[in-house]
Amino acid sequence: MKLLTRTVRNYLIYSTLLVLLFTPLFYYSIHQLFIHDMDKVLLAHKKDFYGSINNINSLDDLELFHLMNEEFVLEQVENLQIGDSIFTVDLYDNGAERWAPHRVYQSGVQILGKNFRLQIRESMLSNSELISAVMIIQLLMLTLLLVGLSIINHNLAKTIWGPFYSILDRLKKYRIDEDTELVLPASTTAEFRELSAAIKHLVDRSRAAYQDQKEFAENASHELGTPLAICRTKLELLAQTKELTEEQAGLVESLLEATERISRLNRNLVLLSKIENRQFFDSEKIDLSAVVTKATEAYKGQVEEKRIFIKSSVAPNAIVNANPALLELIIFNIISNAIRHTPEDGTVIIQGSKAFINVANTGPPLQSPEKIFQRFHRESRNVLGSGLGLSIVKKACEASGFSIEYRYHSDMHQFKIVFANSSAS
Repeated sequence: MKLLTRTVRNYLIYSTLLVLLFTPLFYYSIHQLFIHDMDKVLLAHKKDFYGSINNINSLDDLELFHLMNEEFVLEQVENLQIGDSIFTVDLYDNGAERWAPHRVYQSGVQILGKNFRLQIRESMLSNSELISAVMIIQLLMLTLLLVGLSIINHNLAKTIWGPFYSILDRLKKYRIDEDTELVLPASTTAEFRELSAAIKHLVDRSRAAYQDQKEFAENASHELGTPLAICRTKLELLAQTKELTEEQAGLVESLLEATERISRLNRNLVLLSKIENRQFFDSEKIDLSAVVTKATEAYKGQVEEKRIFIKSSVAPNAIVNANPALLELIIFNIISNAIRHTPEDGTVIIQGSKAFINVANTGPPLQSPEKIFQRFHRESRNVLGSGLGLSIVKKACEASGFSIEYRYHSDMHQFKIVFANSSAS
């Protein structure tokens, strides 16, 4: 969730809770105030009634008083009510021609020697309508306030956080391998100015380190490659001389093998450096079946020498979107690793589709399978190799956005690579 959305959401939740909690409280408070004022009016009517009761000398006077004061209702009863009470009840309102709540004061009184139940009634209809109107205005005002605050806060937050999103967008588009300087937008906010300065300083240092590492890898490859090639050439010439004894020929052959291993190690280290520096960016649609066929043909000699049975089944429509060099590197290394570690008369099974490729080979279980992708790790020193093949595959998969996993199942080592352009597994 974006920070702007989270900020606005918190304000909305808080404001909504305030409206939901305080609206009923506000309604109850107003309602109680109206009831309190109405009770005071009823008690004032009671006082007026007891002040006028001395002027009632006959039943005709009582009837006239009732006609002149409709809010007073006198009903003759046998037993005189002791104590007063005030309550709310629904009664028919003649003026409004409908039932409406009334506030009623009830007490017992003696007039002309007879017992009466006195009720003083006041309609609450106008008060209820007034309360409803106040509540509607209150809710409308709170709603407008809530919407207004949300709009203002959203626009203000976008204005404040605008430079942040601009910085983030430029960082996403920036490529450290290009010979360009990172230019960040200016901001009137002090914190964002400091952020821009810190990011620019960090990127400049990273870019300088990248350039230094790139130059070192290129120089190292060149400086090591030339003397190694000279050594190899000289050793090959030495091996062709007729004066060599059998012992000397064996030593020269060992030196040639060591030189080849150093050359291969140099190439692999330079390749790892290029992968880690993200020097493989361009991608295109590649036919996986063609790459697998090319790899198996490249190692045909080793397959025939060890009498390995290869079963390959790759879907004809297996198109992978990747960098050609990296994908070929991954496929060649994973198949080469399977062939190299498969015992004689063993089996290599290759399965592939547009979603994944799985390479399995027979062989004994590993002693340290958790170290299989570590640099220079080899389970057996009897198998030739630099110990960088699977490490290169791992780094190439990470650079391509692929995932790779290893497991030992059914007496076979299995490497499965899931491609980035498919969610299938």
